[in-house]
Amino acid sequence: MAYNESTVVLGGLMHIPIVIMFLRFIENRFNKNEAKYQNN
Repeated sequence: MAYNESTVVLGGLMHIPIVIMFLRFIENRFNKNEAKYQNN
């Protein structure tokens, strides 16, 4: 099934907040580990 251009663009824009939240989660995990290493 083919999608029109506006549907594809809207779908792509809807995923941006999900990707940002996923990357922030990973960044926070690494920052917590880094802080533990600096304290030792």
